Amino acid sequence: MDVQACLAEPGRYERQIERLHQRHLLTSRLYELKQSDVSLATIVMSRSRVARLLAEAVERGEYSFEPGELRTIRARNKMREVFSCRLTDLIVHGVVANLVQEAVAADVSPRVFSYRKGLASLTPITQFARYLRTERRQHDDPRKRGVYVLRCDVDSYTDSIPIGRDSPLWAMLEARLGAPLHPLVEKAVRVELELPDAGVACRIRGLPMGQPIASVVANLYLGEMDRALQDVPGAFYARYGDDFLFAHPEPDVVQEAEATITGILASLRLTSNEKKRRRLYLTPPGRPSAEWPGATGAPYVPYLGTLISAEGTIALDGKKVRTLLREISERAQATVKTMNGADPDTLGKAVCAVVNRSLDPESALAQQRSAILLRRVVTDRRQLEQLDYWVARVVVAALTRRSHDVRAFRQVPYRKLRGEWGLRSLVAARNRQ
Repeated sequence: MDVQACLAEPGRYERQIERLHQRHLLTSRLYELKQSDVSLATIVMSRSRVARLLAEAVERGEYSFEPGELRTIRARNKMREVFSCRLTDLIVHGVVANLVQEAVAADVSPRVFSYRKGLASLTPITQFARYLRTERRQHDDPRKRGVYVLRCDVDSYTDSIPIGRDSPLWAMLEARLGAPLHPLVEKAVRVELELPDAGVACRIRGLPMGQPIASVVANLYLGEMDRALQDVPGAFYARYGDDFLFAHPEPDVVQEAEATITGILASLRLTSNEKKRRRLYLTPPGRPSAEWPGATGAPYVPYLGTLISAEGTIALDGKKVRTLLREISERAQATVKTMNGADPDTLGKAVCAVVNRSLDPESALAQQRSAILLRRVVTDRRQLEQLDYWVARVVVAALTRRSHDVRAFRQVPYRKLRGEWGLRSLVAARNRQ
């Protein structure tokens, strides 16, 4: 790949400006993102001219990134540090990341599902459940129906990847982009930071989170491990970011895979998170393994916000269930408050309609990933029946203002919710699918 020629193409910069436009189209960030009092909205209106000027500056070797800064944000109920930079740098960072993505795409394992266009995060969940069902069908004797599962993640993965001069990362990038690396590629990964009272500095560990290059490198860096595990006969392997799962019916194979993981991580100067490592023996009753006492007997394995049972059914984990019910409750109560004074039938139908839309993965109201998981991958009928009841209780509590009181069903019968007001059943929806 001729990196310099690719970086000199104005179309790449124009497409990146349009991506930023689409991302912030319905937010105030379209006007808040500014450089020298020029907002992103203004740049969008002159995207062709801006793209041409940036491409020309890069082609002449005159463009350089300015030092950015670290900002702390809340993401998924956790405080995280992200790298923030000026607006033109944000555009160039995106172009560089897309170029690197093109160069490494063929080398990223098909068993890596994170941050990849065309691969849904739900896919490894359904594939693993299918793998377990297939394994069960191969054994008539229930005592032989067991699968060993290794769950691991890398300790502080994106913050631990070495990016100093001697990092293995540079050889990986040079093998795909050519040596020496273009300065903009190196500086997009090893960013300069403006530190208060300390001047400009560069990290020797940690990717610039918040910039698109971080997810590209995160997929690439564990490639050796991905290739080693994906080719094991009879095994299942999947990775999402730093969270990976390996399964096989033979304990020796899983133990060998664990040793391989430890060795490869050490060569990459990474370590696994021992607190989150799980060695499980998956069977419906959760019985222990006689062949590998170090594996804990379990009826299900937690994975990407779901619980996948030994029988191959999928349920939401407890956190996702609580999040889903809390969101539905808030929307039901808001609807009741907005329609204060409406007759009971009108109000009941309106609340049920809002709840139905909240649980529809195609609806704009289904913001929580819990709702999407629930409707697209959850197959555990027992959980769906329980959720049908809990959702009905949430609706009745909002309508009667009698929270956590099952006697509210005396005022609003369960049959009325389903038959007259149209509250949809999750079990029925799954059965239709």
